[in-house]
Amino acid sequence: MAPPATRAQASVQHASAPLVGPGAQLAEVTIEGSRNAFVFYRRDRIECERRRDHGAAELGISALTALLDLPVDLPVPLTSLPAPLRKQIAALPRGAVTLTGDYVCRRAVRPLTVDLVIVRARSTHWEQGLARASRFKPFARRALLVAPPAHTRDDLLMRAAYLGIGVLEPTAEGLAWALAPEPYRPRRHTPVAWHFTEQLHTRLP
Repeated sequence: MAPPATRAQASVQHASAPLVGPGAQLAEVTIEGSRNAFVFYRRDRIECERRRDHGAAELGISALTALLDLPVDLPVPLTSLPAPLRKQIAALPRGAVTLTGDYVCRRAVRPLTVDLVIVRARSTHWEQGLARASRFKPFARRALLVAPPAHTRDDLLMRAAYLGIGVLEPTAEGLAWALAPEPYRPRRHTPVAWHFTEQLHTRLP
């Protein structure tokens, strides 16, 4: 059973619901050097069940690099692959691929997708908050939860807009978006981006 949501989680979820849409789950995790970041994600139910059923082992960055050279659910003759890739395949963790005769078939895919990451920052440290939120650019939409001093608010919004980072701030009625985050448009699939979802997957209840 998942732990009950904190008051902060409930406020963030309410404010972000129109942005992330239905079906997104929310977790509060420490990742990429940001403590207690709010992450909206969607599990791939079929992949998560497959991993449980097969006792799949964790996937590191080197394994993910090899897997991205293989199509999903399509048997490939081992003899058609370069020798270095064949060596990597032989060392892949349990559950990543199936080997049948002289064929290999990739099974592993990302266990989840990330809709939005919200980093928290103290009002006097919003510049560091923007720097930490910027680390998530290869992975998802990014935002900063902060109550900036009035005399720096315009500067914060200007710099956040330039970086594509949203700004969520407290108001008298609760949390509200002062600036929406820019959409996430990855140019290609990378082992690093996949590894981020694997790291998050291990931190979720």
